[in-house]
Order: sequence, then C-alpha cells, then structure tokens
Amino acid sequence: MQKNKLTFLVIILLVIVSACVPHKRMVYLQETAEDQDTLKFTRPEYRIKGGDILHIRVLTLDEESFVTFNNIDGRGGTSYSSRENQISVYLHGYTVSEEGCITMPVIGEVEVAGLTAEEAKNHLQEIIDDYLVGATVIVKIANFSVTILGEVRRPGNYYVYDNRYTIMDVIGQAGDLTEFGNRKVNIIRQTEDGAIFTVLDITDREAVTSEFYYLQPDDLVYVQPHRVKRLGFREFPFGVLFSAVTTLILLLNFIN
Repeated sequence: MQKNKLTFLVIILLVIVSACVPHKRMVYLQETAEDQDTLKFTRPEYRIKGGDILHIRVLTLDEESFVTFNNIDGRGGTSYSSRENQISVYLHGYTVSEEGCITMPVIGEVEVAGLTAEEAKNHLQEIIDDYLVGATVIVKIANFSVTILGEVRRPGNYYVYDNRYTIMDVIGQAGDLTEFGNRKVNIIRQTEDGAIFTVLDITDREAVTSEFYYLQPDDLVYVQPHRVKRLGFREFPFGVLFSAVTTLILLLNFIN
C-alpha cells in the first residue's frame, strides 16, 4: 500500500512539473555576454513601395503658396493623434501608385518607390526649389502600423509614430506576452516580392542585432502558445486536484 501511495504522488508531481513553463523560457534578452558589452547592429532603412501612404507638406512663406502646393485649406494641416485622424491620413495623404509614383499639386507626378523617407524628402525638395524660394518639404510614412496576435494580453493593430519601432515596443503596447507565450516570436514582413517569414528569439540578447528587431510598416507579429497551453494545462483544475490528493492521503493515513 505504501508503494502505491508513493507511485501515485510521483505521478501527480510529474503532471504539475510538466504544466509549468520554465523560468528561462520566459526571460527576455538573457545575458549571453558580460555586462556592459556593446552589441553592434545596423538598423535597416524602410524603402517606400507601391500602396504606401505618405504625409507630405510643403511649408512656404505665404499662405497662398502653402494652399496651392498642399491642396488643403489653411496652414493647420492634419493632426494624426487619433483614429479619426488616421482615416484623414488615408483620405488626404499621397498614395504611392503601383508604378511607384505620387501626384502632387502643381509639380505633378513624382517617382518615390525605392527611396527612404529622407531620400524622398530630398528629392521633392530639389523639385520644389525650382518653384519656390525658402520652402521646406516634410515627408513621413503615414501608414506605419503593426499587427500583433496570439499570446499577448492586448492583441490588435497598432499605429506607429516612431521611426525606430522595435519588437519590444509592440510587445509593450500589447501589454506583454502571457506566461504561455512562446518567446520565439514569428514575424511576417510584406515586400515587393512577397512575404518573408522569420522567427526571432527574444530570450537571446543577440536578437537586437537582427534586421527584424526593428519593425516596418505592415509587419505581422504572431506569438505562438507554449506546448503546455496547447495541451490544455491552462484550464486544468489544479486546485481541485490538490484538494483531492490531500484528502486521499489523509484517508489512507487514517485507514492505516
């Protein structure tokens, strides 16, 4: 009888241990080198492609030129701090055609595909300088949004107002990964040639050197559940099980 009890307890302990996610599998950017070490990396520049929406403003010295070259009413322009204004960006921004061009008032069609936002700004500045004296051109990517799904606390689509937006930023906006979230995160990136699929291990400090550590417009981040959740351990009634085991042990001791 004593042997049977011991076997039963060992089985219960194995079930409990198997349902736990090891601490090492949950910690981000674990140390793989000495403290204060510097990890060198190059942040890839996003290049404009067909379908992108650009926020472009030509700032001029007089009101009339401003309205003419921006095709809007007044100097206020558009603020992009709310969902309502995100719709305004879609309606009033400059959409890059499949041929890689935008069409602006007065200057007409301009090719911008393949350029960074900074390069597009410089290109437009050279064109505008032929028309106006003292004008300043502003160019920003207006459709920068990232979607994160899976084992995070607030999955969804997030608009980005930061040129240096990382995988950690979107995880933070989504309320962090759940305890069952796999720290080997899937990233799907849209390109002109199709979709690129990659896995970024954010438990490894070397992750910050990956070209996918910095996110780009329309990236999809998917956090898979650990195997323990897929097996249903999250919903397993451990409290009831512990109570039953404790009661059984007491009864066996009483009988003996």
